[in-house]
Amino acid sequence: MKLYWPNNVEFDHALKNLTRQKIFEPFDQEVLKFIQALSKKLIRIRSNPEIVSLGYWLRKANIQEMYQAWEIENSRKIIKGRGTVFHIAPSNVDTIFVYSWMLSLLAGNRNIIRVSGKGQSNGLLDQILQVIALPEFESVASRTIICTYGHEEKITEKISMSCHTRVIWGGDSTISTIRQSRLAPMANELTFPDRFSLAALSAEAVVDLDVQALDKLIEQFYNDVFWFDQMACSSPRLVIWSGTGIESAQSRFWAAFEKKIQEKKYELMASTQVLKYSTALWLATSNDVEEVKNATFFSRVQFKDLPDDARERHCGGGLFFEIEVEEINQLAKIIIDKDQTLSYFGYDRNVLKTLIDDIPTRGLDRMVPIGQALNFDGVWDGQNFLKSFTREVVVL
Repeated sequence: MKLYWPNNVEFDHALKNLTRQKIFEPFDQEVLKFIQALSKKLIRIRSNPEIVSLGYWLRKANIQEMYQAWEIENSRKIIKGRGTVFHIAPSNVDTIFVYSWMLSLLAGNRNIIRVSGKGQSNGLLDQILQVIALPEFESVASRTIICTYGHEEKITEKISMSCHTRVIWGGDSTISTIRQSRLAPMANELTFPDRFSLAALSAEAVVDLDVQALDKLIEQFYNDVFWFDQMACSSPRLVIWSGTGIESAQSRFWAAFEKKIQEKKYELMASTQVLKYSTALWLATSNDVEEVKNATFFSRVQFKDLPDDARERHCGGGLFFEIEVEEINQLAKIIIDKDQTLSYFGYDRNVLKTLIDDIPTRGLDRMVPIGQALNFDGVWDGQNFLKSFTREVVVL
């Protein structure tokens, strides 16, 4: 095990010391000051837009808005943090553990964070360690452990038996493996497994865009796709076109997208290119596939209907499945439990609500405009973090 925080102590001692600390009250002032200091640090990392986005999410105005909503909902209740929260971070999205950690802190909890063993090459962890080491944040520091370790089940079980909430960010196999480690009887668990996300565009709306508006849409779509190389759970992988003039809309959209990728100087790894091509060719053997179009930076696989196993074959890196429908509510029949985010363009809220009402499965937890697919919220995968990280004490 490598212990990033605290420094120069054994893990057992750090764990023992952490569990002795009293939990904060929700939205404690020192916690708020720590979050603001961290926000200011992260916003300066201009070379990593996903970290800058995290920094803006932590800014004072957003946290204050969250606090006001909390006060309205809980003004007559006694709400306490659950105790110790164990966060297990994924390897594909470096920033995600910070969101759940910050929400857990705001709820008043002590926190143990296991970051990915693949390293934090973007400088995020270094910035966190600089802020948490400041003397004015000693209370937060004494309630925080940041570590990494391999697949040692004994360590996972030891922490799991000491925590009151376990948060697992990872694929289905990661969750299955970690669930073999016992969890304390009084603890709850939040899991964020493999998910699949989609984008829906109205063909008429795309065709009607002027050059400037089209460029803005393409910029937003690019960010949704390539900030995490299309491997974030909310990055669109299936593109649905509806309405009339679909062929014209597709031609305009994808030509502009290819130009945008070139402008951004997106680095295409040879291994990703090979995997993308081979996956597209494998899918081409399916009777459900109408056409495969391989461009330099991305591949498009056009389906008549999307079989469930196609989702499992998706490899990221600029691979797009496409389906055409007359009306967007026809999408309801292909939505499965695994589907998470629908990013959209050209539809109003009433149309989207009708779609939600028509879906027979558990699928779709989010519908957001294109450009907001990666925006984190206090409710994720249908789960409210602040509620899950707290408990209500009843006094009669």
